[in-house]
Amino acid sequence: MKKSTTRSATILLLATLILMVTTIAPRPVMASTFPDVSPSNPAYVAIEALAARGVISGTVDGYFKPDSPVTRGQTAKILVGWKKVNPSSSTQIAFRDLDATYVQYVQTAAAQGWMQGYPDGSFKPYTSLTREQMAVVVVRSLGKEADAKALAASQVDSSLRAFSDCGSISSTARPYVAFAVNWGLFSGDKNGRFNPTNAITRAQFCLVLYRADQRVSLTANRAALAAFMDTHLFKPRNSPITGEMVLQNTEWYGIPPIVQLVIMTAETGLGDPKSGGELARHNNFGCLRYHGANTVWGELSDGKIWVAGADWYSFPTPQIGMVAFGRYLKVGMNGHYLRCLTAGPPDWRSFAEVYYGQNVSGFEGYVVKLKEYEDKYRAMAAQHGLTL
Repeated sequence: MKKSTTRSATILLLATLILMVTTIAPRPVMASTFPDVSPSNPAYVAIEALAARGVISGTVDGYFKPDSPVTRGQTAKILVGWKKVNPSSSTQIAFRDLDATYVQYVQTAAAQGWMQGYPDGSFKPYTSLTREQMAVVVVRSLGKEADAKALAASQVDSSLRAFSDCGSISSTARPYVAFAVNWGLFSGDKNGRFNPTNAITRAQFCLVLYRADQRVSLTANRAALAAFMDTHLFKPRNSPITGEMVLQNTEWYGIPPIVQLVIMTAETGLGDPKSGGELARHNNFGCLRYHGANTVWGELSDGKIWVAGADWYSFPTPQIGMVAFGRYLKVGMNGHYLRCLTAGPPDWRSFAEVYYGQNVSGFEGYVVKLKEYEDKYRAMAAQHGLTL
C-alpha cells in the first residue's frame, strides 16, 4: 500500500510540474536581428533601427560584428543609404583605387560633398575610418559644415576641453568634432578621452547616425515638442520652466529632452517652485530654483548664487537655472552623467550609483522610478505623435 501511494504521489508531482511548464508564460525576450548584438549592447537600439530601414546589414553569415572597424568604402555606402540618395557612377569624380564594390557609393558620397579623397588621387576604400573623420563626414552629410566652421576658436576649445586628449584632435577636424559633440552625437570613453585617431567601430558608427536622426527629428518637430512639454508637463505644475528651455539645453549641451524631464521630475518636481522632486535627496539639481520663489524653506533671497543652509542652488531667472542644469549634466562628475545618459538608452542605474549612492537605502527603488518616469513621458509624447 505504501509503495502504491508513493508511486501515485510521484505521478501527481510529475503531472503538476508538466502543467506548470506548459502554462507559465515565458519571460518576454527582445528579439535581435543579429546574433552577436544582444539587447544589453549600448548600441542595440541604434543597430536595430538602422537595420530595419535597410541602412546597415550584416555579414554573409548573418553576424553584425559590432566591434569591427568601419572602412572608408563602407562609410560611403552606409551614408548613401542613410541619406536616401540613389548611388550613381556617372559623376565626373574619379579615384584611381576604387573597385566595383564601392565605386558608385564613393563617387556619390564625394559628389554630395560628404567625403574627399587624398592628394595622390586615391580614396583608400579599405582603410579604417577614424573617430575624428567620422565627425567630419557626418557633419557634412547633415549639411552643417558651414555651422561647424563658423564656431569661434573659443567655442571649439570650450566644447573639446572635456576630453583629456583634446590636444590630439587635428586642427582640421576640431570644429567638426566640437559641433558633433555639441549636438550630442559623440561622447568620450570612461576615462574622458575622445580617441580621435582610433578606428570607429560599427556599433559606434550606428550610434552616431541614430543620434543624428534623433537630433534632426527634434529640430523638425521643435515647436510641437516645446508645446507638448508646456501644455502637458510644465504649465499644469505652475512651473517657470518651458519646453523651449529644455530644447535649448539639448542644442547647447547635447542632453536629450527625456533625460532632462526625468531628472527634473526626480529632483525638482519638473521645476515646480513650491515643492521638491519625488526622489529629491541631495537636491544638487535644484538649480531650477530661482530668486523670489516661495519654497518650503521660505522665499529665496535675491543676490545669491548659493542658498546658505539649504542644499539648493538659486539663480536670477529660471532661464539661467536651466542653463546651469544643462551645463552640469554635461560636465558633472568629469562627464560621467553625460556618458551614461547619452551614450545609448539612458543608463539610470549608472546615474543613480553616482548621484544617490549605490548603498543608500531604497537605491533599487530609485532606479526603478527613474525608468518609470522615462517610460511614462515617452508614452505621453507618443500619444501626441511625438518622440522624446
